[in-house]
Amino acid sequence: MATVDRRAAAKIARLKGVRNAVRDRAEILADRARRLLAQHRATGTAKIQVSSGRVDSFVSLVDPAAISIEWGREAGVSKTGRRYAAQPGLYIMHRTIGLTGGGGD
Repeated sequence: MATVDRRAAAKIARLKGVRNAVRDRAEILADRARRLLAQHRATGTAKIQVSSGRVDSFVSLVDPAAISIEWGREAGVSKTGRRYAAQPGLYIMHRTIGLTGGGGD
């Protein structure tokens, strides 16, 4: 009877060619996310960043308001008493990987 090494997936994931392919794919996704973000950014410091670990690579929306940029926000009042309007989410990361934004957009 054939057996499979329980660590086969971990061994394959750590192969140089596989790690490079994962990093390449992350860069492709980051480029797509940067294009989507650029369509909406007039001001601000939001950016798309790629980071890599031993095996995985990560594409992130980096900004103090990243959650609000991605998911949107309700209208409210700031700590200083300034009113701000509701903003729909841009769903940059969702759309980057082929998911639609909230509400079935």
